[in-house]
Amino acid sequence: EDVLEQIVGDIGDEHDVDETRFILKHSESSYTVKALTPIEDFNEFFDARLSDEEFDTIGGLVTNAFGYLPRRGESITIGDYRFQVLRADNRRVHLLHVTPLPVPVMASE
Repeated sequence: EDVLEQIVGDIGDEHDVDETRFILKHSESSYTVKALTPIEDFNEFFDARLSDEEFDTIGGLVTNAFGYLPRRGESITIGDYRFQVLRADNRRVHLLHVTPLPVPVMASE
């Protein structure tokens, strides 16, 4: 795709993300998140409470949760979110698909 883009110009695909935004909403249950997104920004966007004490970015948090550098297609659940690696190289994760998990409804007594 990169070589072709040099010849004919930009080609959009499902993994392209707006360069100015860290989080792109596709639907209520589908988001693309850059791995360099600060955890603080992720928490603010999703009204989440992921810890930013050990890591500054979502990519760092996700990589640590795996315990190794994950490959494209691998996924993991952290808190109330499912993270799937969309793009990674041999040094770091670049892009994630995030799915907020449904919060279980407590039965009333």
